[in-house]
Amino acid sequence: MTVDLPITCTCGTLKGHLQAVSPDTGTRYVCHCRDCQAFIHFLKRQSDVLDENAGTGVFQTRPSRLTIAGGLDQLRCIRLTAKPTLRWYAGCCNSPLFNTTSSGRYPFLSAICHCADPGLRDDAMGPVSGHLSAAEAVGDMSGKTEAGGNRMLLGVVYRMICERLSGRSRDTPLFDPVTGEPVAVPAIMDPVDRARLDASIARWNGQ
Repeated sequence: MTVDLPITCTCGTLKGHLQAVSPDTGTRYVCHCRDCQAFIHFLKRQSDVLDENAGTGVFQTRPSRLTIAGGLDQLRCIRLTAKPTLRWYAGCCNSPLFNTTSSGRYPFLSAICHCADPGLRDDAMGPVSGHLSAAEAVGDMSGKTEAGGNRMLLGVVYRMICERLSGRSRDTPLFDPVTGEPVAVPAIMDPVDRARLDASIARWNGQ
């Protein structure tokens, strides 16, 4: 059974849903990579979004499943490095929302679990499949399954192919359907600011 899973920013200004969500329509991970940690710290949401091992819960699925019903003008995105990854958040309350590629031509969506309805997300998304970048986690990770990068990449490629074959590869509110450009102009973090942020994260993590 699938569920239309509500998503919202913390203050409720931006709202929408992921259509027809089930454990078969995406994969749930917890990512501990430095960039995911940096994104949450940039938003100053580390206290309520990151888990005890500095991990961010994400659900990787097809971007055509996303609709935004209100607060579209609050969408913001940033590139933390030269990597082609956009990190989306709500400007009204600095709520982390999604990770995507930098162009709508490459249909990929990693929805941050924190923005999904907490009463429905566990049943809709299913259990965590594994932990990504476990070597960059904080604290004791014993007993937690590390996710293989190759398996994750295969899932990403499979969903991209499915989007293209379905004809819905540009059916997403995050990118212009004609140009493939993001609907919000990406901010680009200066390397000096990133270095300062990384130093702050290291202090937060007690490193």
